[in-house]
Amino acid sequence: MGSHIWKESTRRQGREKEMNDIFLERFCYHPKGTLGVIKFAGETFYSVERPWLDNEPNVSCVPEGTYDVHWRESPKFGHTWELKDVENRTYILMHVANFPKDVQGCIGLGTSLMGDTVGVGDSRNAMKMFNALTKDIEWRIVIKHAKHAAL
Repeated sequence: MGSHIWKESTRRQGREKEMNDIFLERFCYHPKGTLGVIKFAGETFYSVERPWLDNEPNVSCVPEGTYDVHWRESPKFGHTWELKDVENRTYILMHVANFPKDVQGCIGLGTSLMGDTVGVGDSRNAMKMFNALTKDIEWRIVIKHAKHAAL
């Protein structure tokens, strides 16, 4: 699991660019929210999203799939990652959030799971660490169901 490098077939300025696939493996689809895990560069991050509600904007988690990402300046969250080309959705950000209620169709990251509720802990630190690891690389996110990902 984790990440791997793939070489894009198009060449820019005579050299291949390397693209990182970063996997968000969801292990919990709960009526109150969705939990997942990202393992990248030796670090583990937990994700929190809204529950799956048929990809309804602002209230549903992101559909499983592969999405390019880019930096976006958000008035509320500053520079953060945005998932591109999510069907029927716009402005899907990765930002500080501890609970499903803290996101409106976006993805929050934390460094731990909360034991008694659907949520993640230490989100501010997790986003700071994740952004430091990813800011200088090209990557895309691969979201998939992986029942035992948190084990």
